[in-house]
Amino acid sequence: MKQTGTTATVGDEVLDRVGGAWDVAVEAEFAEMLIAAADAGGGWGAHGPEADPGCVQYWDRVTEVDALLVEQGAVSAAEVLSDGLATAVGGVGRAGGLGPAELVSVFDPGVIDALEVAGELRARADGVVVALAAEAYTRGLHMAVGLSLVDWLRVRCPWLSVTDAGQIRTVVLAGERSWGKPLVGRVAAGEVAVYRGAKVAKTITRLVPSLGLAEQQEYAQIAINAAANEEISDRDLEVVCQELLQRLLDEKPKEERERTAQTLRRVTRRPLAKGMTRFTIDAPQGDAALLEGVLNGPLAAPEPEQDGALDHRSWSQRAYDALVMVINRGLSNPGAPPSSGRASVMITVKADPATGKPVGAGVTALGQVLDAQQVGRFACIGDVTPIALGEYGEPLNLGRTVRLATPGQFKSLLVRDQKCTYPGCSIPGTWCDSHHLVWWCRDGNTDIAVLVLLCPRHHTLVHQKDLMATVSGSVVTWHV
Repeated sequence: MKQTGTTATVGDEVLDRVGGAWDVAVEAEFAEMLIAAADAGGGWGAHGPEADPGCVQYWDRVTEVDALLVEQGAVSAAEVLSDGLATAVGGVGRAGGLGPAELVSVFDPGVIDALEVAGELRARADGVVVALAAEAYTRGLHMAVGLSLVDWLRVRCPWLSVTDAGQIRTVVLAGERSWGKPLVGRVAAGEVAVYRGAKVAKTITRLVPSLGLAEQQEYAQIAINAAANEEISDRDLEVVCQELLQRLLDEKPKEERERTAQTLRRVTRRPLAKGMTRFTIDAPQGDAALLEGVLNGPLAAPEPEQDGALDHRSWSQRAYDALVMVINRGLSNPGAPPSSGRASVMITVKADPATGKPVGAGVTALGQVLDAQQVGRFACIGDVTPIALGEYGEPLNLGRTVRLATPGQFKSLLVRDQKCTYPGCSIPGTWCDSHHLVWWCRDGNTDIAVLVLLCPRHHTLVHQKDLMATVSGSVVTWHV
């Protein structure tokens, strides 16, 4: 817009732009706006913030007038868009032309005020980008050239990073939903930062499958208001979003809560820096128990070095190493049958002496207690191998599955030994090898009575030093 000086009024600006193209009705409505502003104490005369182009109130009033003029057909939206952006670019160019030699003469209050105005300008500019991106998406401008919205935005706005363009896309897509329209509106108005709006959009999108239409509106309004509140930090906004999730789960009946938790399961990833990626897992309670068994199980326990030095890894590092070991073990033999003993989850359940049927809770090899419902789930997704235990816990009879006997023998060893049998070692049996006490090359038999579990490191050590052990019931004693 054309500026005539620091005392120029909005009325002069409008008359210059319209050139007398408005009718009597528009003029009357405009006059009413002038009177209302004067009555409010601001005024559009030569004094007050609404007469100063350097004040936000001035441009807010100009926006109102522009909307009126566009509505009445006095000016086109394209003119307002072009004129407004040109004015903004010109103003930023003037301010940006000041170098260190000039800025050093600005007093502290001036620097602070200018920084706040620049922040407001950036928020408004980001809002315009979102509004234009939403319109471009609706028109399919990106599809016309065979690009995704993110790629199209980055071509048109090269300064946008992939993350920035992705956040704009997230907000724009939210505008396709009824609950997301207010979000897009407030981001476009500069009231909500784009990245905070994207956080809200992701949260509500995730909750939508478990919410009714009214609940979607309610939850979205809570999150949007929090995102627009400058006193709520980014961390506090994250807390608000998490509390919405917790509230959703807490308000559901038990069965519905379990279904909702299953719906909300996910793994997300985002790059932290070159060479590092962050993964976040949201797991239902039943699945969380399996992950806890890995992250807090023997695989994640401190392990002294070969020379006896302490394990200096942090808990989080040990948990990571344990998880990667599980994944590597699973990927190392992708063709193995599901019933392979070392790929099994061993669950011990007491049997009713009268009927022989399992009753009560089950206990995993890591000591986790599972209720009957969870045990039943594992029974449905895996092989069931009944193993009769003697008085001291030694396997007496191994019921065979339809597969080869070797996996069944390994399962029997898992029940008896549970972990590496070498003194002081806590590696779980699922990561161990079956060792012949009388070596196979020395005509030893593959019988449970002369087989024990050893982790790869101690299996090598036993062969190197030709060590021997004896098995008594369920106890293995090494002679070292």
